[in-house]
This record gives sequence, C-alpha cells and structure tokens, in this order.
Amino acid sequence: MTESYLHNSWAQLTLEGRKHEKKLKRGCPQGSQLGPTLWKVAMSELLALPAEDNIKVIAYADDIALLVGAARHDTVVSRTEKYLDKIKKWADTYNLSFSPLKTQVMSIKGGVKPGYTVGFGTDETAPRIVAVGTVRYHGVVLDPRGGYWCHIETLAEKWKSLYSRLRTLTSANWGISQMTSRTLYKGVFLPRITYAAEIWSGGAKMKKSIKRLGSTQRPPLLAMTAAYRTASTNCLSVVAGVLPFDLEIEKSALQRRLAGGEITQEQLTEHVANIFTTWQERYEATDKGEWTKRMVSCVRERYILPMPLDHYTTQLLTSSPNCLGSS
Repeated sequence: MTESYLHNSWAQLTLEGRKHEKKLKRGCPQGSQLGPTLWKVAMSELLALPAEDNIKVIAYADDIALLVGAARHDTVVSRTEKYLDKIKKWADTYNLSFSPLKTQVMSIKGGVKPGYTVGFGTDETAPRIVAVGTVRYHGVVLDPRGGYWCHIETLAEKWKSLYSRLRTLTSANWGISQMTSRTLYKGVFLPRITYAAEIWSGGAKMKKSIKRLGSTQRPPLLAMTAAYRTASTNCLSVVAGVLPFDLEIEKSALQRRLAGGEITQEQLTEHVANIFTTWQERYEATDKGEWTKRMVSCVRERYILPMPLDHYTTQLLTSSPNCLGSS
C-alpha cells in the first residue's frame, strides 16, 4: 500500500484550456493522511545524527533550524559549515535539496553585527549566506535581544490597514454592522494578533509596545463601536467591551500555558484578575473620557455584559450631555 502511494504520482495543471502534467519522483504529497508520517521517517535520520557539543537541530515539518554555539565567532562559523555538510549529505540520500536563498543566519548572542557570511557547507564553491538582524520563524519575528519589538512592529504594519478599509465601509446607518465588525475582530483579527503569544507576550509589556498595539487596535474599535474619530482609544476599548491589545495578548498567552500544563486554573484566575486590575487603573489614570467613566465605571462588568452597540448607544456612552445637545 505504501509503495502504491509513493509511485506513479502525477501533478496536473490546466491553464487556458491546455493540460500540463509532470510525474512526481520525490517528496510526500502535502495535505495527505500518510504524508506527515513518511516525512517523519525521512527526517528521523537527520535528528539521529551523532550529537556534537553546542550543536542542536530543531525540525518542524520540512523546516530545519540549526543552533550552533561557541566562544569565538570564527569557531561558530566553522562548526556551522561543517555540520551543514552532514545535513546536505542526508538530503542527497533522499534526492532532496536546500535553497540557500531561503536560508537565514542570525547571531543570538555575542554582539556580532549582521553582514558577515556563512558558507552553505565547507566547499569553496558553496553559496555564502549573509547574516541578518532578524529572522521570521514560523510566523514569529526573532531578534538577537529577544525583546520581540520587531515582531510587534511587523504585526502592526501588517494589520493596521485591515480595519481602516473596513471603516470606509461603515457609517451610522449603512454599511457593515457593528456586530459583523465584532465577529470579524474576534474570528479573524484577534487570532492573527495573538498567534504564538505565549512566546512573545513579554515584549508586549514595554511602553512603546503598548502604544504601538493601541494604535493598531484603534481602527477595529472604531468599526465595532461606530464612534467618532475624536473618541479616546482608552475609552473605546471599554465601550466595545474588549481588552486592550497588550492585555489581550497576555491573557491569550496565559490560556495557552494553562492548556500546556504550565500553570494551574487557580493561577490563571489570579493572573486574569490582575489583568483587569491593570486595565481599570489605566482606564482611570487618563484625563480623557470623563463622561464615559461616569457611564461605565467598572471595566470588568462591561467586559462580561452582553451589550449590542450602535452609533447612538456609543454616542450616549462617549459624549457628554452638552455635546449631545449641541449636535
């Protein structure tokens, strides 16, 4: 059955009425039931190579990370190139090849600046890989300091226009409803923002990260509440009944640690209580939105209150009686 699965496979593409075919002679079909298991069989030989000091291989599907350490920079480069020879030899056994153009090198410690090169093997003709300042690994941007500021900036740049475009489709009485905006926020926007939060949530606690994430959250808050652009971001999250991004990221990281058995339910409950305390203190500390603070005094009560929002309800919560009367 396995032999039949791997042999006589074809890839087909029909383009502009013409059919193209190519016989597949290597690799495991993606999306299949058996493919991941067969790939583990092939990858196991690489992971079973004799252990070497200060060298570790991490594999996830077809992605390989090579960690190499040494006291001197030239020693790290030499060790890396020699071990890459072993990895390439393993690949040749299975008629596989690596793409040097997709390979990245980054120094984690030692203060070595980007720009140096590492050979993709010890051969003199091997391509040289130029070291960079950050690398993207499984959706997370890693940097030498481990602060994850670069990851947060990348998130902000990537998603800042999503709800800005949505905002152009919304109005007080027409366009995408506030309920639909909320559904998109919780089902699409939030999962992307909190992806792998248990890894990088510490970086979201920096003041500049809180500010950056707050500006990224503002467009979806405007869409969910139908508030005027003059409304305070500090008050918008309370009116919408959603945690500020940095606190949402912290909460998401805690929930995943609970699922992984790293913390208990009691610890999670205690941490979440602290998150709401932080939110309440932040809410009260600013001098903006005094009317909103009178209308909604407790952030936790608003968070658990199922209150549908529309343009008029939002104006009642964000505009003082004098403003409402003048409009």
